[in-house]
Amino acid sequence: MKNQMENFLLQNFVNIWHHFLSFEINRSKYAVENFGSANAYLIFQVIAWHHILVMMDEAEAQIRDEAVELWFKLTRSGFKSRTVLTYSLISSLTSLSIETVRRQVKKLEKNNWVSYSKKEGVKFSPSQENNKFLANDFNVKEVKDLGRFLDVIEKQKS
Repeated sequence: MKNQMENFLLQNFVNIWHHFLSFEINRSKYAVENFGSANAYLIFQVIAWHHILVMMDEAEAQIRDEAVELWFKLTRSGFKSRTVLTYSLISSLTSLSIETVRRQVKKLEKNNWVSYSKKEGVKFSPSQENNKFLANDFNVKEVKDLGRFLDVIEKQKS
């Protein structure tokens, strides 16, 4: 059974889908330019996703400014998590080999984005400069571009 939004997208596919692909292409291009490769971007995306899921357990922040403040705070102080992000989980989520994941995590670690230990797995632990770039540049661009795409959907609804 199709949900309401899925049905809407199917009925308005031609007028919407190229905008979605444009959003994805622009986001991916910007990410690859900044993370060095498509593999690094895919892996980093999983790491950031894991970090925000853990962050959601820590607080009820819904507003972006509050979420960014909590993001910075937890990145500095660390947090307790019952989940460990392993090479095999990242491999499963990205369809990349474990060896590719290991190599890319080492590069991300060298570039001050993450840390890794067998006990704690892969953890988001960026330098202050990297964290500022992610929150103040990369994510701002994502939100703006996603907003434009959602405006296209709203326009088709009216």
